Amino acid sequence: MPLRRALLGLLFLITVFATTLLATTAHAADRLRIAAVPSMAPAAVTLNAAFAKAHPGSTIEIVGGTSADLGAAIEKGDAIDLLLADDEALPKRLASAGLADGATLTRLGLGRLALWTNTPGINPGRGRSVFAAQYVNQIAMADAATSPYGQIALSALDGLGVSEGAKPKLKAYPDDVAAAKAVQDKAADIGLVPFALMKAPGFDGVGIYILLPGGTYEPARHTAIVTRSGNANPAAKAYLAFLASPEARAILAAAGFDAPDAATY
Repeated sequence: MPLRRALLGLLFLITVFATTLLATTAHAADRLRIAAVPSMAPAAVTLNAAFAKAHPGSTIEIVGGTSADLGAAIEKGDAIDLLLADDEALPKRLASAGLADGATLTRLGLGRLALWTNTPGINPGRGRSVFAAQYVNQIAMADAATSPYGQIALSALDGLGVSEGAKPKLKAYPDDVAAAKAVQDKAADIGLVPFALMKAPGFDGVGIYILLPGGTYEPARHTAIVTRSGNANPAAKAYLAFLASPEARAILAAAGFDAPDAATY
């Protein structure tokens, strides 16, 4: 009898351990860490909610940061499963270094640039002349060293033919949200910011903006890629497949991203 009791006890412990292990494994498989650049973060909130609805029990954590910061974090080995980027260069660099799966590179959409102000009396609809206006003392933009949108802003100024008058007024901020916040707080008179932020909570409906003419700059090429660590996470592959769905495409369009065009990538 003591032996039978001991065997039954051992069987019970093994069953509990196996059940706990399976539960832990399932829970881990449903955990997802997504790195998102500032221009993608607002859309990511809606995308995550839609994904979670279709995948009950999934837990998604957003890791925010500039393109440069997120690239450095992945290169350092941070546990990030999937990257939502605002260019193609970073994902391709990570794939070349073996830190991401190049086969999973997915085009999400094109990001346009807005000229925005929250200062009464300034009309961005004046176009080129607003950059040289005496009442415009500071033009906010993201730092071109850390943000593709910062690089695009400089390119747009060249394309508009206003660089000479605008560059002395430029103030580079750490990221796109910081640049937008400066305009919102009237610390900057105007700003060159991602159109997607104009549709984001906190900025939507504030001030006035125009979209810069598309022919004056190359739009941001937003992409997604599964990282090396994410390759072992089924949730990362499921999320990537979701990004290609009509529901996700509709969310991205509502968030201000143009449909990806193969000719522009």
